[in-house]
Amino acid sequence: MDRPRVILDTQGGDRGPAEIIVGGIKAADAFDAEVILAGDQSTIEGEMSRRAKRRFTILHAPEIVTMEDIPTEAVRRKKESSLIKGIEYIRQGLANAFVSPANTGAVMAASLLNLGRIRGIDRPGIAAVIPTVRGRNVLIIDVGANVDCDAENLKEFAIMGTVYAQEILGIEEPKVGLLNIGSERRKGNELALKTFFLLEHLGNFSGNVEGHQVLEGQVDVVVCDGFAGNVLLKSYEGGAAATVEFLQKAIAKDFFARLGAFILLPALRNFKRSISAARYGGAPLLGVKGVVIIAHGNSDAEAIKNAIRVAVESVRHDLVGKIERGLAEHLPRSAAKEVTT
Repeated sequence: MDRPRVILDTQGGDRGPAEIIVGGIKAADAFDAEVILAGDQSTIEGEMSRRAKRRFTILHAPEIVTMEDIPTEAVRRKKESSLIKGIEYIRQGLANAFVSPANTGAVMAASLLNLGRIRGIDRPGIAAVIPTVRGRNVLIIDVGANVDCDAENLKEFAIMGTVYAQEILGIEEPKVGLLNIGSERRKGNELALKTFFLLEHLGNFSGNVEGHQVLEGQVDVVVCDGFAGNVLLKSYEGGAAATVEFLQKAIAKDFFARLGAFILLPALRNFKRSISAARYGGAPLLGVKGVVIIAHGNSDAEAIKNAIRVAVESVRHDLVGKIERGLAEHLPRSAAKEVTT
């Protein structure tokens, strides 16, 4: 296919447009993609004159959706924002993917309003990739899009997560686990029990997994509602950062530990790099009719570059089309009837 065209929202991130633009420049060179920079034209041009060796297309969008904005109000009122105009470019077929470190709720609201859901999906889910001790990555869905879900929603997450793990993570036969308070079949609340029954019929369901089993890499896709998934993800991020800090403090207090730290320094750096959000880039919003990648609000240039990598891979693998086909194989009769009418 032609070079993927990715809209990069340069506004709304914690670090300001300059850092995001640097990430866009790096990604365009690294992944053979056309990166369209959405934001205030004068700001972008000023940054590009100092940093870029070639010209980039600019989508002028002077308004900014901030982290404090109420998502639905921002979508309705800030029509000239980089977020809204960028999503609109996807709807019109002028670009293939959208990447933004802005207000997650606003990105979701704009995506749903302008792109709509994939047929058969009731609620899109945000998927996050984290490393495990086995060296393989695990995909968690949902990590914040829906704090309340029913069993059918979680089944949809399992199907979408399976396709993503196959196409983007390169796992040929991904195993799906249901996040729960115990591994036994009859553990959990009413939602967990109903979901277990539905997932049993998918063929790649491995049963319930507890929080520690996620990091052990016992499954490749973890399914949960957005409330539990967000708590799990932030606990992981905070725990990983705290581990590094604990090690640094322990080393500082002991003379022999400081001597040993020089030997361990490369390993410690590799550990820190392996748990860094920058390595994994953004989280795809799965279930909308378009490739939308939500980057962390505090993303640096490396994180933005990798978020664009995720977008480019999703476009080249026809992720949306393959999710549609995957859903068609597992839709309940009522939904399947709706698809054919």
